[in-house]
Amino acid sequence: MSLRSHAARPPLVLSAKQLAGLLRAPTPPRVLDATWFLPVPGQPARDAHAEFLRGPRIPGALFWDVDRVATVGPAVHDLPHMMPTGPVFAEAARAHGIAPDTHVVVYALGHPAVSVLDGGLPAWADAGEPLDTAALDADPAVAPAAYDAPALRDGWVRSFDEMLANSQLGARSQTVLDARARARFDGHQAEARPGLASGHIPGACSLPFADVLETRTASDARVAGRTYTALQPQHELWKRVSAAVGGADGIEKLRHDGSAGGSLGVSLTCGSGMTAAVLWLALQQLGVNAAIYDESWMGWGRRGAQGAAPVAVTPREE
Repeated sequence: MSLRSHAARPPLVLSAKQLAGLLRAPTPPRVLDATWFLPVPGQPARDAHAEFLRGPRIPGALFWDVDRVATVGPAVHDLPHMMPTGPVFAEAARAHGIAPDTHVVVYALGHPAVSVLDGGLPAWADAGEPLDTAALDADPAVAPAAYDAPALRDGWVRSFDEMLANSQLGARSQTVLDARARARFDGHQAEARPGLASGHIPGACSLPFADVLETRTASDARVAGRTYTALQPQHELWKRVSAAVGGADGIEKLRHDGSAGGSLGVSLTCGSGMTAAVLWLALQQLGVNAAIYDESWMGWGRRGAQGAAPVAVTPREE
């Protein structure tokens, strides 16, 4: 989909019906399945790519591997799915047939025409839209597109040094929201990944990513009874975010520091930089811009265990 101006850019969040309409257009968007499964202790690991090939899929969708389209190695302390460099991203975009003006449904680094399918594949199926159920032996082939290496928007990704400096500013610090479960944030539940301290960045606020989502139960016969999540409606998002940052004063600071068109005065963190993106999406629906701490607790917690970063723990209630 060719987008000639900022005003023509698509909405950030699309419903299944909206996406279905776009896919019937003469130049449909490129749909990417960027599924990534959070490891669950005691349960078998799930392979997102294998499940994509096995189906079902949205017809015409391609798989976007967030662990491969990433910066890897010693430069990022061997942490997984770190933000890709411009050249790495551009190479993946070209291979997926994505040009700079292609409307992409999921996400893309520095790519202006991006939408997220609210509720994902289950919501698509629940809306009665068609599914591709044929098993594949390999990823579908597409014609490569031209794509120059983009530059990451300044300030949209936070480094450890930036987060450390912010944690030392006290009342003058910018808001930091942690998307992990509350027990992990409090430091009352051990981290599943080895070598990490338990607790949170001093001064951070807890906003578990599940709090900005609502659970729905599918009724379409193909997925009847299956539950899935989608973003809470806007008024509920305001309530959840306001409660996390301390009420009216906190929400006003959030709006002032991260208002659309203003500076990125809000930082988001989680376990590995993945679920923080859920909070990013929720804040976008409220007109608040935010940056993501790419290393998240994998980087901070490891340093904390080594005594190289401060770690706060919530006192247990008597």
